[in-house]
Amino acid sequence: MPSATKPRQLKTKELHPTFAVQIEDLDLSTPCSDEVFDEIRDLIHEYGVVVIRNANLPDDQAHVDFSRRFGEVEKSKYRLAHMRHIDAPEIFDISNLDHNNEIVVNSNEKRMAAIRGNALWHADGSFNPRRTYLSILRAIELPPASMGGHTEYADARQAYTDLSEETKAKIKGLVAVHSFIHNRKTANPDSPLFKDLNVLENPTAKHKLVSVHESSGRDMLYVTSYAHHIDGMPIEEGKQLIKELQEHATQKKYVFEHHWTNPGDLAIWDNTAVLHRATPGMYEGKYRRDMKRTCVMDSSSEAYGLNDHELAKNQANSS
Repeated sequence: MPSATKPRQLKTKELHPTFAVQIEDLDLSTPCSDEVFDEIRDLIHEYGVVVIRNANLPDDQAHVDFSRRFGEVEKSKYRLAHMRHIDAPEIFDISNLDHNNEIVVNSNEKRMAAIRGNALWHADGSFNPRRTYLSILRAIELPPASMGGHTEYADARQAYTDLSEETKAKIKGLVAVHSFIHNRKTANPDSPLFKDLNVLENPTAKHKLVSVHESSGRDMLYVTSYAHHIDGMPIEEGKQLIKELQEHATQKKYVFEHHWTNPGDLAIWDNTAVLHRATPGMYEGKYRRDMKRTCVMDSSSEAYGLNDHELAKNQANSS
């Protein structure tokens, strides 16, 4: 649960009993002061999710510049032919638009597979040797509010806190093996893109099942949909444990649903404190939903998990 802190310049509104906060009346159309930036960062560490309505970052470069104040910004290494061209390599396309800037249709299997994968609970980039720290998502064009497209967040720190002492002892020190392919196969079981791929014959990454969130000193359940099995445990036994912990961490009482309302809205979340997922809506195939995201790389002591640091130099995009 968020703790009492020193007085702030920023006006805030809590969005959930244990996490998530909204900053009121903050215009980021010009760079904010260092003092205001420090407060934003502190709020992220305390609440895990920060929403800024009408932040109004004016363009992609301003989005990147703001993100860079938090640390090293990930650059997209693998632009795919079915995705839109975006000049800034730090900007990820999270829209429902294709390479022709048209609304994605069901026949575009590559984009639909990604959309389905992002609808599972996850932390961005957990399948990589080096984890993702922050995701910063900006709304550019939105469908009508009644058409859906909300983003859900789960408080993975509180979920850990509420575990029984017996369960905490059972999972202490366990390491999960994460796989991008596992997420896509789970979300797209019949897709020809993934159904014949073997998770264990493709790249994986190892991260602790219980991770310390260093900025708050709290533990969190790092049980993303990329987690395939537990290292050193029989595969099916590990999968069952991950499933049980995921179900625990994503109970309704731990979930905040963010409704995007205005172009210019911004959501920032800490992937080492919360899980998230995209939700479907009636807008799909009918209305444009243009969203862009940056990712800031994790620099904590647990950033690389139990992985070779060298492998992180050429790791995949965060999603």
